[in-house]
Amino acid sequence: MRAAMRQNPNMIRTMLLLSFTLIFLLVYAVYGATSDSGYYLYSTEKNNTDADLNSVGNSPSFQNGKTVWIWEFETNITNLTWVNVSVSGAYPNSVLKVVNVDGSFWSHPELGDAFDSNVNCADRVNMDGVNVWVTVDCQVGSTHTMSMADGNATFVSFTHPNPAFRDGGTVRAENYDDALSVVNSTFNRTHKSELWQISIEADGNHTDIIPIMSVNYVNEEINHVELFEIDAVTEMLWSMSALIGCFMILLVPAFLIYFISQQSNKKERKEVEIALEQDEIN
Repeated sequence: MRAAMRQNPNMIRTMLLLSFTLIFLLVYAVYGATSDSGYYLYSTEKNNTDADLNSVGNSPSFQNGKTVWIWEFETNITNLTWVNVSVSGAYPNSVLKVVNVDGSFWSHPELGDAFDSNVNCADRVNMDGVNVWVTVDCQVGSTHTMSMADGNATFVSFTHPNPAFRDGGTVRAENYDDALSVVNSTFNRTHKSELWQISIEADGNHTDIIPIMSVNYVNEEINHVELFEIDAVTEMLWSMSALIGCFMILLVPAFLIYFISQQSNKKERKEVEIALEQDEIN
């Protein structure tokens, strides 16, 4: 360190100048690559609706040793994404059945356990040059069932596992108008069937029980499309913070050692000077 300092007394200034030059070049390169990236982000707005449930026929009814409760409801099929059912107060060990008449949807009994579930619903695979969604843990069909051990349940389902149909996403396009066209063609869709039916079935005669049932469904619409960009100023600040951190970790200990050695040398020189003065006096 001492030799380097003697050869170049402006070493620190040179290192700082080179470091900041590299930072600005890096920031410019990042900014140039992302200022016109060609990627557009779109976000959506969720519209939650509580469905109007209508009892079907003589509900509940007791036939063939089973009690059955049946309801029907309709949904808005424009960009329909989620259909969720909550049940409380049903007879223990009864079975919940959700049916999309003339349609199909995706679900799994553990789909609603956002923190405890490891469900991988579906994957997209390429078949003969076409991307298709295949089931992994979820099931797809017009009918789904769930057992209710304690008479309570939360049933969660969606109309399609493609995340591009929910919560927004990213598209690549030449300009904003093309991006908007791609987003509309990708996101906007119509679910096949608006009519749904829910039933609860329990062994024995339990017509005196009235389960509490609620249904909520979600329709989404595009509310924002923008070009993906990186803030060059923010990137520069992060680069400067990283540089300062590197200097603190690498250079500060080296300088401490250097200054300690300098102080030691000064002390030794002073002791030598004192000794020489005493020799001259003697």
